[in-house]
Amino acid sequence: MFYKFVGGGDEALPETFDKAVVQGSVKFGSPLVFNDPFEFKFRSAPPESREAFEAWHDRYDKHRSPEARDNAWDSFHGPGAGWSDEIVPRMNLLSNVYVACLARRWDSHLMWGHYGGAHRGFVIRYRAEVVEALARVVSLMAGPVVYVDEPPTYRWFTDPPNASLAFLWAKPSEWSYEQEHRLIAMGEPGRQALLLTVDPEMIDGVILGARASEALIGRALALREKRPDFSVEHVSSRRDGYGLSACRMDDRTRSMTDML
Repeated sequence: MFYKFVGGGDEALPETFDKAVVQGSVKFGSPLVFNDPFEFKFRSAPPESREAFEAWHDRYDKHRSPEARDNAWDSFHGPGAGWSDEIVPRMNLLSNVYVACLARRWDSHLMWGHYGGAHRGFVIRYRAEVVEALARVVSLMAGPVVYVDEPPTYRWFTDPPNASLAFLWAKPSEWSYEQEHRLIAMGEPGRQALLLTVDPEMIDGVILGARASEALIGRALALREKRPDFSVEHVSSRRDGYGLSACRMDDRTRSMTDML
């Protein structure tokens, strides 16, 4: 099971629910507008020698012209070093990739506070098969984020192609509370998001925040009327501690879950 936290204002959330849950829309956002401006940061390591550089090209990119090879080699040692092998590649990457951020747990206070609209929003419960379903729509890379203290190293023209892409799945340790499972797709630059659609049956249910509006609750319960197997729960706090629990949402009664 994967989870997607959804926040926003009370007026917008019911419409967001319809798009994301009823219609199955999945948003891949541009990292250029993420709350962390340092996504995909890496340390650059040039090839150890010209001989190693040439050997790599002979094996993996033998059709690159001698002039292009010279330019690539000079980028590590000329006045543009650091700009050509770190800044420009990262800028290009940030402009051309789109990311869907899922979570591996729903019961995080910080996630509800930061991404669940301070409990006015909801969490989408995706079946694990949703990743395969999306991969049938668009070329996709997916995997869990690893939380580290130092950026990964990208070893130019040393490792096999794509072997040094660990930085795509790395974030500073401070973000570890997110427990993110990251989905990455390529797209045309200049867009704020890439919108894809999956079968709504890939959504097992929703968990409503403790402060969810009646309008949002009504949308969720109406969907359960049409899909009896669709789970509608709401967040509550365990009476014996700080832990969060999810309780089935009743059609007629409401509990003061944010006060418990």
